[in-house]
Amino acid sequence: MINNKVTYKEKIFPYWRTKFISYFDIGEYTVKIDLSTLTARESVYVDNVLVSKKRNLGQHSIHSFFIDDNKYELLVDIKNSFKGPIDITLRSKGIDIDGDHWVFPSARPGLITGLLFAAIGFFSAIIFNTLL
Repeated sequence: MINNKVTYKEKIFPYWRTKFISYFDIGEYTVKIDLSTLTARESVYVDNVLVSKKRNLGQHSIHSFFIDDNKYELLVDIKNSFKGPIDITLRSKGIDIDGDHWVFPSARPGLITGLLFAAIGFFSAIIFNTLL
């Protein structure tokens, strides 16, 4: 399992993160899953060829596809679309091969960010009042 990191902007504003992309290697093939928590769309590609696509309005979904006559499944488990985490597991013949674990940041913009925006608004109002 890989714990994917988020950018600094996403740590400050964690709800801006709506797209998650994971890659898995199966021999010479590359499997890509593209998730959007905003539109609930999930797409699975094998070497940039779309093999499965669906909208997941629930918390669990399974994408099945074949590579060289072997059946593979990508299991998506979204605990919460806004707070996470998201688990993606690649499985073949009932055995987990690989997986990703997306962890949402626990820090949320709180009191300090709110006070910062309030101060900016307050000083902007004073400046515009004195100029007009």
